[in-house]
Amino acid sequence: MSESKNFHKNLQILKKRVKERRKQELYDMMNEASNTMEDKIALIKMSLTEFDGKEITDSFKTLINNDAKFKKE
Repeated sequence: MSESKNFHKNLQILKKRVKERRKQELYDMMNEASNTMEDKIALIKMSLTEFDGKEITDSFKTLINNDAKFKKE
């Protein structure tokens, strides 16, 4: 029983790490200067299918804040 709990706990940790890595990859791809607007829209659509609502809301807030800071400079 303990092995099963430990396995599932480690599996959840691994899933979380993979999800965070994938999220970072998508953000990096969205922020590449060489991407066209169509590419960025496609990446946003991909992120909408991969992440839940709260993560999406938070990610757009971060993107908007980063964009606002960039425009001020």
